[in-house]
Amino acid sequence: MKIEPKSAFVEEKSHVPSPEPILLFISAHHEGLWYAAQRLGGRETARLVDRCVELLLHDRCLTRRTRIMLKQILDVLTLENVDDPALPYMEHFAAIDPLDPVVEEICLLSDGLRHAFECSSASTIGQGKA
Repeated sequence: MKIEPKSAFVEEKSHVPSPEPILLFISAHHEGLWYAAQRLGGRETARLVDRCVELLLHDRCLTRRTRIMLKQILDVLTLENVDDPALPYMEHFAAIDPLDPVVEEICLLSDGLRHAFECSSASTIGQGKA
């Protein structure tokens, strides 16, 4: 019989979302996320990526604020609000050639961000509960 190193008496904090998948993804793709956010949402959205990264690295956990920011970033990457004339996204999106390789990169980044967010036990993204 092999003894598992994990004790049955140690309280697990599985109810607290682990930011590790988000931190790993963002540290590996920060430049790409920043560039994609800038292409689809302008400098303001790129600054949102920077601020979200700063908060995640400082807090080392997903907070309500970082969840909202991640949802906003994912909405930009997935063109969620591209048809809202009150927002600047339509103008940025229209400037991208559909055959530009950046389109595929943006799709891969948005899929990766969504997956990392879900792996962080914060599956409220896309359900309007950010």
